[in-house]
Amino acid sequence: MVDILLPLLIYYAARALGAGQGPALLLGGAPPALHLLAGAVRHRRVDGVDLFLTVLLVAAALVSLIGGGPRVLLFKNAALSLAVGAWALGTAFTSRPLAFRMGQRMHRGEAVRARAGLWQDSAPFRRGLRALTLLWGAEQFLDGGVGTLAAATLPPDTVPLLDRAVSLTLLALAAGISAGYARRFRRRHALPLFGAPATAPRVPRASCAP
Repeated sequence: MVDILLPLLIYYAARALGAGQGPALLLGGAPPALHLLAGAVRHRRVDGVDLFLTVLLVAAALVSLIGGGPRVLLFKNAALSLAVGAWALGTAFTSRPLAFRMGQRMHRGEAVRARAGLWQDSAPFRRGLRALTLLWGAEQFLDGGVGTLAAATLPPDTVPLLDRAVSLTLLALAAGISAGYARRFRRRHALPLFGAPATAPRVPRASCAP
């Protein structure tokens, strides 16, 4: 909500009040920075995505002030999607791809250890999570590509709304494909890609007492 809808509302509210495109885009980019600050204070840690978004915002603002104009600010979201897509695709070929990490964050304790063991022992499990990581990376790359094209060619006032609409549509499409793939994978291999794997029930030891 903070990173998707609020910037959009702030941008168009500022434009309705007479702000220029550059100042309105800067105001619309403020919520992620405030979100970063609040998260750092509350959890005593900095979320990498929020930090990257804030760095992009500051860099774009500086370039805009030097003379880049509002279009430089419009490229911020596209650059973020391209960077996230590159990172996701890169993790697909590492020992811990993005989909595996996200699945681990959904669990605690024994379930985390069981999934780690499944990752070591099951080739289909590894292939399934690498495939989903590639899907999510491709979705982010497509989002960034459409955003770049829109920022370069469309009137600046139409880009923020189109950018959010495209992002939400692609996210919904990727989520639907992921859910369908996970269901088919579970039926075929009897393994959950994101849930905790079932554990065999313990068999009570036979008593040695006479």
